[in-house]
Amino acid sequence: MLKHLKVWVLVAVVAASVVSFTSCGKKENPNTIHLSSWGDPQENEILQNLINEFEKQNPDVPVKLDRVPYGEYTDKLLTQFTAGLAPDVIFVSSESVASFYPRNLLENLTPYIDKDKSVNLNALYPALLKTYQIHGNMYAMPRDIAPVCVVYYNKKAFDDAKLAYPKDNWTTDEFVKDCLKLQKLDDKKNVTQWAFVEAYPLPDAWIYDFGGRFVDSPYTPTKYMVDKPGFLNGVKFRADLMLKYKVMPTPASLQQAGGVGTSDMFANGRAAMFMSGIWNVPLFRQMPNLKWDVVLIPQAKGVPRAVVGGSSGYGIVTTSKHKDSAWKLIAFLSGAEGQKLFAHTGLVQPALKKVAESADFLDGKDPLNKKMLLKAVDYSVDVPLATNWKEVQNGQIYTELDKVWIGNETAEQAIDKLKVELLKHPPVFQEKAAK
Repeated sequence: MLKHLKVWVLVAVVAASVVSFTSCGKKENPNTIHLSSWGDPQENEILQNLINEFEKQNPDVPVKLDRVPYGEYTDKLLTQFTAGLAPDVIFVSSESVASFYPRNLLENLTPYIDKDKSVNLNALYPALLKTYQIHGNMYAMPRDIAPVCVVYYNKKAFDDAKLAYPKDNWTTDEFVKDCLKLQKLDDKKNVTQWAFVEAYPLPDAWIYDFGGRFVDSPYTPTKYMVDKPGFLNGVKFRADLMLKYKVMPTPASLQQAGGVGTSDMFANGRAAMFMSGIWNVPLFRQMPNLKWDVVLIPQAKGVPRAVVGGSSGYGIVTTSKHKDSAWKLIAFLSGAEGQKLFAHTGLVQPALKKVAESADFLDGKDPLNKKMLLKAVDYSVDVPLATNWKEVQNGQIYTELDKVWIGNETAEQAIDKLKVELLKHPPVFQEKAAK
């Protein structure tokens, strides 16, 4: 571990020395703000365009965008912070706060908000205040709210199967019936069109859909809820899509696809439906031959609506030497003007309710049913505010459930093991370490 840390620090030191000079060999402007973000090239192009607009309005505040792959983002940022080489502004998700806050990485933004009359926290979706406020102080300014409940569907696939397009009030029973008709095989029983794929493994979506929860309360979690019937039913339903109905690829099937992503499978007609967040819209809008729309995830009968919540925003790193300039950038990106520019691209659902409800977001372009997200926010369940959540989620819960998806364990067997592991150990949230 120490060896890897030294390597990261060395990389960061070298990177810092390189970025202090432009490609022409000139020294970087000492007032430059470094913004670190993940995202695919398309998303970063959108962000860079916004930065260019900010620099036009604030010529005395140059900004450099440092893109880090999502899978490396948190580890690299923590290493840079430890080495004193962190950027000034960072892109954060609702998951990030519980990791960054205890390490004193995030600056308390409340003093900046109090001074800035352009900021109105009451204009945000209320859930975002719960996500980014700790002990009454804001540690990031939300850019968007992002329910992961968007089922993209290919209209041609539905037309070919002589199926009506799905509506937001469809049920999981109707979903399965549609999937069985959408699935296509060739003469050798090889799949030529999957009925349904997920952007990444999304057991959470089905667990919530069937009334399950990971913890008792997202913002003040005290115990895990893996022993409840809804949790089991959601796991069983997802497993059935792969192993019983065979309308969704197993992990092995995806590996056999040769590295083709599920968004590409949907775009090229290899999948009739694709579940993700709204952020795939810019990609699909670039494909004029793809006829598509979106619909809310189907609902299990007799269970109140619940969908996977999420959001992202921007925070200031406590070690920044340009905090006032960093706040200017954050206020722009998270303010009405910045959010309108984001909304025009189709990339995000703005965190400001009025912008989300305006023609800037509901622009009449594909997807025409985007308005369903305005209601989906009311059903969102956010990630647990627990410092050890990602470790528990990826290292324990998902690791055990992976055995279900490949048929090595039943849902009941996997959950019985999770009960033993988790019910004795409550979720942990750490307060700030002493400086």
